[in-house]
Amino acid sequence: MYFDSIILSELLDQIIGLYFINHTFSLKGSLEWYPITEKQKERHFKKFGKELKPQRRRYKIKEVFWEGKKVDDKGGYSSSHHHVVISDIEDHGVFYVMNDHKVGNMGQTFRYKFQIKDFQKSLNLSDLNIELLDKTMTMIR
Repeated sequence: MYFDSIILSELLDQIIGLYFINHTFSLKGSLEWYPITEKQKERHFKKFGKELKPQRRRYKIKEVFWEGKKVDDKGGYSSSHHHVVISDIEDHGVFYVMNDHKVGNMGQTFRYKFQIKDFQKSLNLSDLNIELLDKTMTMIR
């Protein structure tokens, strides 16, 4: 389901206000999941006899809502960032927020799964009831 970037940006700001109060981000944006290839689907079906579900780990940043200054230490040898990006809203009001934090060569990425309760097509962002369904670490550097 497609929502314009203004709604996603406002929804991301609301999520940050509720769940990431003490965080300082260097980038806020929206993400797009990498699609599963036909070859991956066929291999998975042959091996397990089940259809492969869409992956929710690998993504690319589709649109940048806000970007802060980049921080480089010691002449550019080491860099750090703290990104937060939001996915499109899917069926039943489910959406994902990826929190990617990197300092030098270390860091981690967390995936948060949220759901908008009583989801309808017309969104009034001021009175949304948003529930955190899952928090999963998806990567350690």
